[in-house]
Amino acid sequence: MSKNKADIVFLQETYSSPDVENLWKTQLKGDLHFAHGSAHSRGVLILVKERINFELKSCTHDKKGRYIILIGNVQEQPFVFVNIYTPNKTSEQCIFFQEIQTELDSLNIEADCDIIIGGDFNVILDPEFDGLGGKPKLKESVKIIAQIRLSFDLIDIWRVRNPDERRFSWRQKNPVIQRRLDSSFWLTSSSLQEDVESVDIIPAIKSDHSAITLFINGIEDERHGPSFWTFNASLIDNETYVSLIRDKYCTWIEEGREIEDPRVLWDYIKYKIRQETIVYSKSKARERRATLTSLERKIKIVKWHVIKTQAQKI
Repeated sequence: MSKNKADIVFLQETYSSPDVENLWKTQLKGDLHFAHGSAHSRGVLILVKERINFELKSCTHDKKGRYIILIGNVQEQPFVFVNIYTPNKTSEQCIFFQEIQTELDSLNIEADCDIIIGGDFNVILDPEFDGLGGKPKLKESVKIIAQIRLSFDLIDIWRVRNPDERRFSWRQKNPVIQRRLDSSFWLTSSSLQEDVESVDIIPAIKSDHSAITLFINGIEDERHGPSFWTFNASLIDNETYVSLIRDKYCTWIEEGREIEDPRVLWDYIKYKIRQETIVYSKSKARERRATLTSLERKIKIVKWHVIKTQAQKI
């Protein structure tokens, strides 16, 4: 954690109990939010470092040590952070993810609030790309994850950025089995896409699981105004913009021709449309500002001449 200089850290399988809280707080500087398991199982933790401007609104702890939900402002931007440690059994997973769905539904999340869900999901979302060796298959619980993603417009940001890459976060030597099933998932709000500078899978010390990093632009510098992006419907009547998207769409489909999962392809296309729309909108905004600046200069000159004329009369 120190080496990667993380501002916010999600830990799973902490094996923590209330008696270690004070000791850990002296070792890890910042705000520690626990959901304790037992000395030999479960337990999750979210650490928010002191150096980041974080205002806590609420915290929900699971008594079984399976999840924590934090609501707060980071640099005045509202966030919901969800750290999970999912059970292994499919039947228990279904109950668990339904509980997560219920908790998120009860929050009445505002439109400009970004959601980040991370942790150990104990499932794979794509048998072909997320599994190697053995017989990888989709579990019934994946359907509930899909429903959560649909309800809150969440994307698997690593997969969107790496649509064809096969990298794994858990491995077994004998027989050789590898999976991308745990902390390699960040489910993030789609509206965060432009703010995510990088997402990467990195080695973890003394663990058969890898870690995953998520770097968000603007988290070190205070944001001004909401980051929630909405599509400007008036662009539909802009022939130049419509032609641009039509032309680009063919290119994007070609780029994603090897993506077999239609959900990942759809997330990728939405990401590209959003990216192109923001670039186009910023370009038009610069043109409008340049025009306004020119008009303002003319107005100032006119005003100056009027004032000068009045002064001459006096």
